[in-house]
Amino acid sequence: MDAPAERSRAGTLLTVTAISGFLGILLALGGVAWLARPLATPTQDCGTAFSFLSEGKLNVYVDPANPPKGITAAEAEANNAKPCQALAGDRARPAAGLVMIGTASALLAAIVELAARTRRRRDQRQRPPISLEPEPSVATGAADVNLPEG
Repeated sequence: MDAPAERSRAGTLLTVTAISGFLGILLALGGVAWLARPLATPTQDCGTAFSFLSEGKLNVYVDPANPPKGITAAEAEANNAKPCQALAGDRARPAAGLVMIGTASALLAAIVELAARTRRRRDQRQRPPISLEPEPSVATGAADVNLPEG
């Protein structure tokens, strides 16, 4: 393979790894943002999914027969059916998946890019230097040769 095509292929690989690493970081940040969104039930402010699960907060259950002031029996039943722990778990699983997939893809892109750059640098050191002077052609060398006459 000639040098320009090889350089082009290496440049393409470095471009692809940079883009995939950037997309991986965006995925991971999207997962972190999803974890940071606040949760709430009709009777309890849960905070974020991450804070609720990491701090070990407790669910607040409400008696539907005797709900607090401003809460209807239907809201009390909805709160008991889907408490903060269930809401936090439902949000944390896919968000954590995004964080892990994004981090893994960015890390893989970084490893591939490091390997490609290392190989490219090693190949450049092993190649002989490229001369900028034109090589003598056969036509210029033929004039100096004495050919027998006849």
